[in-house]
Amino acid sequence: MKPSGIPLPPDLGWGPVVIGVDNATTCGRPLRAAVFLSRALGRPILLVHVRRRSMPMVEGYVPIPEEMGTNDAAEEAIEQELRSMLVSGGELDGVEWELVSVTGEASSEIIRISQEKDAACVVVGKRHRGFAEFLHRIASGSVSRAVVATQQFPVLVVP
Repeated sequence: MKPSGIPLPPDLGWGPVVIGVDNATTCGRPLRAAVFLSRALGRPILLVHVRRRSMPMVEGYVPIPEEMGTNDAAEEAIEQELRSMLVSGGELDGVEWELVSVTGEASSEIIRISQEKDAACVVVGKRHRGFAEFLHRIASGSVSRAVVATQQFPVLVVP
């Protein structure tokens, strides 16, 4: 039973509302939906930011330490900028939230983290931006489609 007295489904996960975020400017509507669900369910929000590998993983290639240090510093700067943009937007005011930043393939990482955290619900956005986005979807697939296809937890796709 939720704090407001609304009965919750018995198979609803006990974890947070998980939302995939790539940057603060494109996650507005999905973020607002996640905040709404967080408040309705009385659960915290877990924002998952998945970075693509900056250098392809090629068999036999071992990055030198100088490359790794530069890459780590750049990734930390990007994560800090995302965090400050999310806070400055005001949508997260009044809700408990955490930002997790990982490297990998977006749908796989969102699914993995949602399973590990026993997500109550997963919120993902669906983009419709021009030819470049079309090519990206062909190359790496649709994140929302892959997350929905797992059928392991409720998923809200927000256009």
